[in-house]
Amino acid sequence: MSALFSLLKRYDELILKNASQISSIESSLRTLTYVLPGRFADAEFTSETLFALLNLIGLYHDSILVRAAENLPPSKRPIPSPHNRYTRYWINSSKTYQRASFALTFLQYTDVLMEMGVQKKWGKEVKWKLIIVIELIKVICRILLLHKTQERTIVNPAVPRREIDPSIFNSDESITDANGVNELSETWTGKYTGQLHDSISVVQKGVTQYPDVSDYLMNKVLMIEDVRKPPDLVHKLQGFGSIGELLYIIRPLLYVLTLRRYGNRSWRPWLLSISIELTTRILASYYYKKRIPGGYRWPRINNFCQTVSNKPILSLFGGILRDYQPLWENIYFYTASS
Repeated sequence: MSALFSLLKRYDELILKNASQISSIESSLRTLTYVLPGRFADAEFTSETLFALLNLIGLYHDSILVRAAENLPPSKRPIPSPHNRYTRYWINSSKTYQRASFALTFLQYTDVLMEMGVQKKWGKEVKWKLIIVIELIKVICRILLLHKTQERTIVNPAVPRREIDPSIFNSDESITDANGVNELSETWTGKYTGQLHDSISVVQKGVTQYPDVSDYLMNKVLMIEDVRKPPDLVHKLQGFGSIGELLYIIRPLLYVLTLRRYGNRSWRPWLLSISIELTTRILASYYYKKRIPGGYRWPRINNFCQTVSNKPILSLFGGILRDYQPLWENIYFYTASS
């Protein structure tokens, strides 16, 4: 075991030292998987195998980058998105969520590969049995996620996305003297609090990246999602919301079972799936309209306003949206269909 841990440690160090290059290689290989099918015998299976392996290896690489990013100084430490904050919170808080989310992600990455392999080896009859089993496991995983998050909407993907720029691990901006002492430290430690802070040089460097001081300050402004606790980033479901979420979870399994029962040429599987989808959307719309008016729309609007804040003309439109947001949240007839 010690030899294995030593090997993994060396591999982790290799990934961090060549993070940018490895990320480029992953991207190039993923692009290759889209052009492989049809090029030679079993090209489709080879392409899907490569794609699944890249995704699974990418999950491990993500964990390496996240652990390394936690040790970076504040000026270089990336700010996680609301999605990553939410999923990472539940992964760290619940072993069941962690296992269910990674099992679900594993199936999503490999289900096509398993289906192709089983069909090639044992035929279509066994393939359909495998599909039903996979969909059943996905349903179980999603129900576990729903339960462990205390009846909150299941996010997709259920694991954090890669949002870390690998180049932050390769840059070396420090200056050392003949004795190896860092002359341009990027951080300093508070004498009484012991907290780590950015140095003046780092702040000045950040300001020079923006044409105006106000732009730099706006970049540091916290949004509503930034100050919320991770569990509060997704609303709890109740009543119709929970029913709609459960219907959405079991819809793929019901569709496969109906398809297996009536065949590919029957309209019944399609009608059942569409009916469940419409019912789910109606219940979700009713729930969000009555329980948390506008709650799930504002993060997208805020992201749009923040994106266009530095763009001519569009920034005016974004400012108008931001100004009207409190009215849409608090005044009924601004959003009422009547």
